[in-house]
Amino acid sequence: MSDTSACQFCTSTSAAGPVEVAEMMFGWDERFTYVTCSSCGSVSQVDVPDDLGRYYPQDYYSVDVDPAHALGRPGVRQFAGQVAQSVLFGSSRRASAAQRVVRMRQFYSYVSVLHSIAAAGLPLGKQTRVLDVGCGSGIMIYALALAGVRKPVGVDPFAPADRHFDNGAQLLRRDLADVEDTFDLIMFHHSLEHVPDPATSLKLAMTKLAPGGQILVRMPTVSSEAYEIYGADYYGLDAPRHVSIPSRAGVDALAERVGLRVVKTRDDSTASQFWASEQVRRGIPLMAPNSHMVSEADSPFSKAEIAAWAKRSLELNESSRGDQSAWVLERV
Repeated sequence: MSDTSACQFCTSTSAAGPVEVAEMMFGWDERFTYVTCSSCGSVSQVDVPDDLGRYYPQDYYSVDVDPAHALGRPGVRQFAGQVAQSVLFGSSRRASAAQRVVRMRQFYSYVSVLHSIAAAGLPLGKQTRVLDVGCGSGIMIYALALAGVRKPVGVDPFAPADRHFDNGAQLLRRDLADVEDTFDLIMFHHSLEHVPDPATSLKLAMTKLAPGGQILVRMPTVSSEAYEIYGADYYGLDAPRHVSIPSRAGVDALAERVGLRVVKTRDDSTASQFWASEQVRRGIPLMAPNSHMVSEADSPFSKAEIAAWAKRSLELNESSRGDQSAWVLERV
C-alpha cells in the first residue's frame, strides 16, 4: 500500500473522515478508505493498493470499446466525423441538433466532450499536435482524426497494444514519460484522478508541451450537487481506481503548485451522476446485467427519471455545479 496522507491537490495534511467506499464498478467485495482535505475539500484515498493494475481488467470500459466499431462503422463514421468537425471547427448547430434527435447516452457524451475540447481550442486548426494521456481504447483521438486533426496520439499503459487507426490516429501502449514529441494540446480525459501523484503527471506533461500550448484536464469533482447528495455512494469516487477526486479549489491549488493557471472551465456532467450513484446506493454495480449502463431496458429507472436527471445535469453544468468539469490550463 502507498500512503497518500497529504492532499494530492493542495498538500495539506489536515483531513476529515475517514469514510469507507465500496468497489462498485464490478461489485467486488472490497472497501477502501477515503478522507476529505480540511483545507481545499478534495477527497483522497488513504492506502492505495500496490497492485492497482488488477482493478483494470480487459473488460474495463475505457479499454473495452473499439473506436473503429463505435465511431467507424458504416452509417456512423461520416455522421460522427461531421459532428466532430462542426463542434471543433465550425458552427455547432449540427451537433446541437444531433443531441436533441439522437438520445443515445454515448452519443450525447461524445458531443459534450467535443465541446470541452473546443473550449481548450485547437490553435493550429487541423495541424494542431494533440496528445491524449490515459486514452483508454483511443475513442477521443479517433474522433479527432475523423474531424480531420492530423495524427492525434493517445498513450495508455493499460492499452492492449499499439494501434494505428486507418484515419491517422495513433494509440501507443506506454507511459507519458516514454513519449518523445511535443504537443500543442495535451489532454487528460478522466485519467488524472487515477494516478497517485497528479502534480508529477502535470509537471511531466509540461515537458511535452509546445510553447503556447495548453493542457485540458477533465475530472469528476466533489464540488458538485451529486457528491453532496450521495457522499460515499457517489459513483465518481470509483474506488479504488480513483485515487483522488478534486474540489474546484483543489484544481486551482494544484495548477498553482506546478506553474500552471486555470484559464477556462466548462462543466460537462451527464445524468450518470444521478442514476449511477443511485445504483451504488441500491447495491447495483455499474457493470451488472441490470445496470442502466449495460441494459437500459433492465435497469430500475424509468425514461422519465432519466430525462429528469439529464435536464438537471444541464442546469447544474450552467451553474458550475455538475459532477464533471473540464479545466483548461496554461503556463504562468
